[in-house]
This record gives sequence, C-alpha cells and structure tokens, in this order.
Amino acid sequence: MKAFILMVALTAFLMMGSNTENVWAREIYDPLSEPVVKEKAEEGYPVGSGRMYFDLGVQFGHLDGDTTYRISFDGGESELEFPLDIYLFGGVFGWGYKNAQKQEKMRLEIRWLTDVSDGKEKMKDSDWFDDDASVLGVPGYSHPGKDIYSESDIKLKARVFDVNLTYSFWPVRNVSIGPMAGYRHQFFDYDVSNTNQIGYDLYAPSYTASVRGRTLEYEVTYRIPYFGLNSNLLLGKRFRTNLSFCYAPRATADDKDDHVLRYKLSEANADGHAYISNLNVNWNVMAHLYLSLGGEYMKIHTTGTQHQSFYGGPYYGVTYNVDDKITSSQLYLYGVITYRF
Repeated sequence: MKAFILMVALTAFLMMGSNTENVWAREIYDPLSEPVVKEKAEEGYPVGSGRMYFDLGVQFGHLDGDTTYRISFDGGESELEFPLDIYLFGGVFGWGYKNAQKQEKMRLEIRWLTDVSDGKEKMKDSDWFDDDASVLGVPGYSHPGKDIYSESDIKLKARVFDVNLTYSFWPVRNVSIGPMAGYRHQFFDYDVSNTNQIGYDLYAPSYTASVRGRTLEYEVTYRIPYFGLNSNLLLGKRFRTNLSFCYAPRATADDKDDHVLRYKLSEANADGHAYISNLNVNWNVMAHLYLSLGGEYMKIHTTGTQHQSFYGGPYYGVTYNVDDKITSSQLYLYGVITYRF
C-alpha cells in the first residue's frame, strides 16, 4: 500500500513539473513555433456519453474430458466413454459499450470453433451383467466387477458455437458484477475403429477378441441455454481479470450410436442441467490489440430414453427402449488475440 501511495505521489509530482515546464516554455518561445503533439485516438465510436466498440479476433485452445452415455436394461448396464482430447481453433466477434468513465457496461460476444486435430486416447466400452442376465446362459452366474471391457481408436470432429450477453454494474471503480445469459451448441462426431475386447472369468473364451477396421460411429449434440453472474476486476489500465459462473436449468443432449458390426442403431433424446465456470485474464498489449488467456470447466448431466433398433443381421426388425444417461465433463484452456475497432 505504501508503494502504491508513493507511486501515485510521484506521478502527480511529475505531472505538475510537466505543466510548469510547459508554462515556462510558452513564455519564452513563440507558441506557433511549437510542434503539435497528437493525442492517441480513443478506441471505438462515440455514442451518447460513452463509446461503442467492436472486437474481431481468433481463439486457439485445447479441450479435455469426455462425453459418456450409460444405459440400464433388464439384467445389466453398459457404458460407453468417448474421450475429448482435441485442439480447437476459430473466430471471436465482440460488441461492447463503455460509459463516460470508460467502464464496460454491456458486451455481446460470439465465438465459433472447429477441430484442428483428430483427437487422441481411447473409447472405452464397459458391460456389467446381473445374476439373471448372463449372456452365457448359466443360471445364477454373476461376476463381480466388469464382465466385458473394450478399448478402441477414435477420430473426432468437433464444432462449438457460443453467444452470450453481459451487463455490468460498477459498485466501485475497478470492480464490476452483473447478469449474464447465453447459448452454447456443441457437436461431436466419432469414427471408432480397431477394437480390442476382453471378457472376464467365464466370459473370457467367448468375448475376448480384436477387430480391425471400423466398428462404430457415434455423434452427440448438446444444446445449452444458460444464465449466471459475471464479474470484472481491473488491474491498472492494461490488465483485467474476468470470472463468471453460469447454470443451465434445461440442457439437452441428442445422440446416435451405430454399432456397424451388429447392425444396431441406438438413438436417444435426453435433458437435464449443466454448470459452466470461466476464469480469464485480459492484457491490453498496445493500442487496439488485446491478449486473453483463460480456462473453462463445464459439467453436463442429462437423462432420457434410448431407442435401439436392428437394421440387419439375425435380429433384423427388433426394437426396444432402455433408460439412458448422457453426461460430459469438459476442461477448456484457451488463448485469444483480439483487435478492437
């Protein structure tokens, strides 16, 4: 605190000295002979007592986590976990309004991201069977833990669209808080291949195998309207820290799983909720140019019904419904470079 007061006093002294020097110079020299110093142009455009601005930038980041569905049926459960380990790149557009005190009152932000890598890690498929549902036909047989487990290679395509609007109140000069609302749309498309499966205990002889080539296709779409609180902390003239926390009371998930080897198509519609928290730091590098670094965590939980149908093979025409949970945990670390008009 003492250092801060000393810095302020020194700045005031230098400003007073500069003003005194200017007065002395005007008394000796002809004012017309002095060079004209142009002030740095303000960003944005005057609107009322404040200024409106536009941002155009690019964003690059890494998305980590999973999107998983778990079905429950008479006699057992099955879970398929699809990894999210992918790099994203896209554009960012912003519109904002600052008041006469140069405090941001309102901001609209739109971003669109796409994959720039194929994804890594393995898709994991786990099965559990109850006593009365042994696929071996052994009455009363039950194996503790997983009964069948497999891992497969994946290629992932991703699309993310997000739009949000914030409004800020400034209870003190350098701290704001206000409401926030937005909508997020996510689409993930998986090509799954090269499956290695193992059966445990009595399931080992019949369900341990490796299959090369394409074995499954999966896609899931999340639609997330959300609202929450947004806060800014100004750190001097060039740095700003932003924190937001949002809740989606009705998030939806629609997915489609094509088990190509079994000629089985599974489709589900589920709804539930989601949480989103975001923390980022913004640096005004120079006039009109900004750099942001941040991280975001999102948790999605939905439940619904999955409809399964066989479109070929010995079970052609058979259909049934099962209970389904579609969930996702996502951690996104990113950087944004923005030019302000």
